[in-house]
Amino acid sequence: MRKPASQRKHPRTEKPAAEKPVALTVKIDSKTYVRLSTLRAKERKTAQQILTEALTAYLDGTGA
Repeated sequence: MRKPASQRKHPRTEKPAAEKPVALTVKIDSKTYVRLSTLRAKERKTAQQILTEALTAYLDGTGA
């Protein structure tokens, strides 16, 4: 039986397992959210880009 088109995997468009992003929910206070939103607009970056850069810098700094 053939899978519906929406469930078929396309080898050229799939990322290797190590590169697939994992969803993470973070709850922040409204003041921090406004600051992040302001920075997003100013830097023309997504919240995901900003948070990933910040988290990577933090983890690198701690040697994790």
